[in-house]
Amino acid sequence: MTRIEVNIPEGISGNYMIRHYTRETESRYWKMYLEMKNEIHDNHTVLIKDGCRMPIMQDSEAEYNEHQWLWDNATGDVLIGGLGIGMIHQALIDNPNVTSVTVVELEQDVVDLVWDHCAKDDSFTLVVADFETWSPPEGSSFDTVWGDTWLVDNSLTMKDYRTLITNKYSEYTTNIGFWGHS
Repeated sequence: MTRIEVNIPEGISGNYMIRHYTRETESRYWKMYLEMKNEIHDNHTVLIKDGCRMPIMQDSEAEYNEHQWLWDNATGDVLIGGLGIGMIHQALIDNPNVTSVTVVELEQDVVDLVWDHCAKDDSFTLVVADFETWSPPEGSSFDTVWGDTWLVDNSLTMKDYRTLITNKYSEYTTNIGFWGHS
């Protein structure tokens, strides 16, 4: 069983919050998540958005497994759509095949809660922009692109989101993967 634990302090910024949940946390949707994912760990760092019933991201074993495509394919210059709780950063730092990481995050509130506390080194660049509409600088190319910005309140279906991101970034890479899809 593999999991990457993060140490982001609890806090609130705008419509977003970081919470430290346990198996005993009184949240119907958290308990549903734990049961649905068969999560066995006791303590989690959780990113929550007002209006979303389920957490956006958590440092769970299930979340780690939903990033398997990234673990298997990250190489060279990596473009990441979505900061989340920065869970993937240490694995990218530890990967000798990764040379740079560009993270595109739409929500300044998420940046304010997470960026100063998550793992990163000089190879990381943060861009505050919408991954669905952001255009990389002219001449950019990436060896790996990872799309992890779709939320249940997105106007696009997950399938339409994957099509949009694939079409948008295919001129910059031939290697595109998405959260939850291998």
